[in-house]
Amino acid sequence: MSRGRTLVVTGVLVLVVVATVGRTWATGTADDAVLGSSAVSATGGQAAPGALALVLAAAAAVVAALITRPVIRRIVLGIGALAAAGATAIILRVLADPEGVLGPIAAKAVGRSGALAVRAQTTGWVVAALTATVTLTVLLLLSLWSAHRWGATSRTYDADDDTVAGARGERVWSDWDALSSGHDPTDVPDAPLT
Repeated sequence: MSRGRTLVVTGVLVLVVVATVGRTWATGTADDAVLGSSAVSATGGQAAPGALALVLAAAAAVVAALITRPVIRRIVLGIGALAAAGATAIILRVLADPEGVLGPIAAKAVGRSGALAVRAQTTGWVVAALTATVTLTVLLLLSLWSAHRWGATSRTYDADDDTVAGARGERVWSDWDALSSGHDPTDVPDAPLT
């Protein structure tokens, strides 16, 4: 996968997750002996805390991979793939056990600790988020495999090698180097008295 395609597809997938996190992922009814039956729901941020943070970390890894050298690029893309896989695992938990996710949220809503018995089902938003994170994980793994073909980063703003050599090949200190070593390059010695 090329550098540009990876960036664009990652951006689209992150936007999908960001758009779905604020939507309702699970709805249900909580049955309580004191309170009776009440409706309860959870957004993506409530049902899968941390998923958005991991997706954003994966996106940051892609951006970092664009500006690093090949060895570091592979490491960063590997970390990004792990972050995307972690987000996928968190979202899969919501699909696998919506009652387990909604139970503590329902208990917190009525001021209790623990979890209430809940009958719950998921919405399509959780499937959209899951699809995006699985696709992001696969994209990062493909990018990890093809990152060596991206080429090196630009050296446009790197210092030229010939700017530090003097007439005889010795190292010439710049004003910045002088400041770093504790010398003031603007300090002009007084003229000798004659």
